[in-house]
Amino acid sequence: MSYFLNWAGMREAGSLEPKPGLPATPAHLAELVEKMKREPAKVIVYSAYNSPKAAEFLYDRTTIPALMLPFTRAGTHKAKDLFGLFDDTISRLIEIVK
Repeated sequence: MSYFLNWAGMREAGSLEPKPGLPATPAHLAELVEKMKREPAKVIVYSAYNSPKAAEFLYDRTTIPALMLPFTRAGTHKAKDLFGLFDDTISRLIEIVK
């Protein structure tokens, strides 16, 4: 995802996981809520392999929309190949920030 963020000119405002592979803790989510109140993000992004609970928690407290992005080819019905994966990812991001 970091390569895509760089290519798209996006910045990461925070991570739902306190450390890669570890589920969000209540304390970590509380820190993210406070950070989003000070410096709101446009969207909360999570992958299909992550539980949506952390993203939903942040949405409930910040009203920043949460968006699941496919992480691999065949991750969604539109991501049949690599080009479809990129098209689907970009379409989802554009639609949610309108």
